[in-house]
Amino acid sequence: MSGMPLTEATANHHDALVIEADTTFYDLVFEEIIERLKHLIPDIEVAGPGLVYVGIWGVQKLYGDDAHVVRLLANAVNRFDLRIGVGDNKWMAYAASLLSRANSARKVTGDRGQFLDKFPVDSLPVPFPLIRKLHAFGLKTMGHIADIQRGPMEAQFGQIGGIAWELSNGIDNRPLIPKQSVLEVSEYLDFPSPTTNITTIFLAVENLLDRAYKRTVLSDRFARQANIHSQVSRHTPWTIQIAFKDPANNKNKALFAIKSKLGTVSFPGPLEDMHLTLSGITGEVGRQESMWRDVKRDYDLQETFKQLNRRLKVTPPIYQVRELEPWSRIPERRYALVQLNTKNDDKESHYENTYSKTSIAGL
Repeated sequence: MSGMPLTEATANHHDALVIEADTTFYDLVFEEIIERLKHLIPDIEVAGPGLVYVGIWGVQKLYGDDAHVVRLLANAVNRFDLRIGVGDNKWMAYAASLLSRANSARKVTGDRGQFLDKFPVDSLPVPFPLIRKLHAFGLKTMGHIADIQRGPMEAQFGQIGGIAWELSNGIDNRPLIPKQSVLEVSEYLDFPSPTTNITTIFLAVENLLDRAYKRTVLSDRFARQANIHSQVSRHTPWTIQIAFKDPANNKNKALFAIKSKLGTVSFPGPLEDMHLTLSGITGEVGRQESMWRDVKRDYDLQETFKQLNRRLKVTPPIYQVRELEPWSRIPERRYALVQLNTKNDDKESHYENTYSKTSIAGL
């Protein structure tokens, strides 16, 4: 049953074989499919792994009737079993896809309630605990729910019960929210044989970066981050994310940052392939640096702080000794050890009221 916790499923089925999902690889393949679809129809909403909503309103004038549009979508994803549903809202289109055959489509015509009448409640996109409660009350199909008034459903199951009632009656007012385009550049290679040799891995990274920066999309552009994903022999896939201290506009700058990071990691096993993605693409071509040394030093310090914050996911433990009341007769009030903070552009406000909360050093 969809949504059932893994522990419960294995307890009910002792002979079940649990296979760990390669979610990173699935996401990469799914992104490729979405890009193909976007070349045909721009309005695409990604609802989850393997599930997209496509707005085909108006494209019939370009491609013909619904049958021609469906054929184009199926041809764009010809390596996988594609199931397409056509309806006048997102829920009805999804419900229709559940009844379609592989690489074909089903269109909802006529009364929505009649179409959904025999659907099991397990198909509803609601939390699994609600599915369990519906079964306990003898509500096994959407027709059973549709026969009840909305009020009793909400009184018994709360707001989610009202949503289940609406869906069971074919009511879905959710708008289509197209996926925002994110500019990325990806390259891929297979190793002749699985390897953990760091020299071979560096050469592979260099080769992928060379191909990536020759792409037109990266012409006069900078990348801020690299993601590397590899299949590992007899092990779960390995993934690493590398944020560049400064945006890289060529292979050598990116290679230096990646080498520095890979030189400190240990691989879980021999790598079978490598998929490298450059993201955070920007049109930045440089930055103006201050002629004043103190200002430049503070700027560099703030940039380093931000990079550490991104990598560590917590505030970096960087402190400074700050002068507070050097005229004070009490040594502990003259200087304070304070934590660096770059959230405010006012340099003095970085340290406002911090001496009373930090360790104090009398000098």
